[in-house]
Formats: sequence, C-alpha cells, structure tokens
Amino acid sequence: MKRLLLLMLTVLITISACGPKKEYLSPLEIEKEKEKVIEVIKEYQVAYDEKNFGKVVETLADDVIFFGTDSSEVIKTFADFKKAIEKQWQEYDKIIYGEMRDVSIQMDDQGTLASIIFGTNADFIVGTDTSNYYLRIARVLKKSNEKWLIVSGIVGIVRPDEHYGAIQEPETP
Repeated sequence: MKRLLLLMLTVLITISACGPKKEYLSPLEIEKEKEKVIEVIKEYQVAYDEKNFGKVVETLADDVIFFGTDSSEVIKTFADFKKAIEKQWQEYDKIIYGEMRDVSIQMDDQGTLASIIFGTNADFIVGTDTSNYYLRIARVLKKSNEKWLIVSGIVGIVRPDEHYGAIQEPETP
C-alpha cells in the first residue's frame, strides 16, 4: 500500500512539474514588446497613408473589428474593412501623421495581448487644401507567431476647443 501511494505521489509530482508553465516577461522584456507594438502602429499608419491595402493587411489579425467616428461605422469583415478604407482613400490625397502623444500601452505579463491608446495630429491633404485634426486612437493587438497584429480599433476626431467652452445662450432677435 505504501508503495502504491509513493508511486501515485511520484506520478503526481512528475505531471505537475511537466505541465504547461506560464512564462512571465521581465519588465525590460515588456518594454521591448511595447516598442514592437508602437512599430506595428507606425507600419499601419504608413501603409494607410500610402493607400497600400496589402501592407495594411500585414498589420492585422485574421479577425478584426473596427469602430469609426460615425456611430454606424462598425467593421467586422475584411470586405467591409476594404470597402471603408477605399471610400476614405477617395476623400483625400495624403495624410501626414504627427508624433504619437499621450501613449499608454497596457500588456499582459506574458506579452501576448496589448492595448494602446494615443493621440496624434493628422494633416489631411486634398489638392492644395490641408485640414488638421487631432485624433484619439485605440488599438488592441495580439501576438501571433512572434508578430504583433491589430485585432480591433477605434478612432475619434477631437473637436476644436470652442466646442468644449461654456454653453452659449441663444441670441435674442
């Protein structure tokens, strides 16, 4: 009986020691992964500016969901994504993105899932006209085959300060 218990205990210890272990990244490794997340975001922006759908797709996971600035703009398939992007690309000649500001990246301890939120200026150029907007962008990325890929995102255009001021009383006639 003691041998049977000893054997069972040995088997249990062996199984638990051989089971899948979660490997946590060091703070330095997490910082390196965060830099890679930023690189993917910049790759996406360059591809988007160049109107290169193939390069945009290289930054995306197989299943994506995007929310646009319009409340009805919810993109759940690559076909919808391509259609929305091509429509947007017809509305301007070029976008020049500014530096990423107020960057916040949250990442799990294993470096497999990340969320990034940031702001950036964007100059939309149409012919000789330039319109500048400040964008708030959020993306969720997952690591697949050692590469970070975007799985979801949302973009908001920040209104100029005059919209946030005091409520104006209507003028009386």
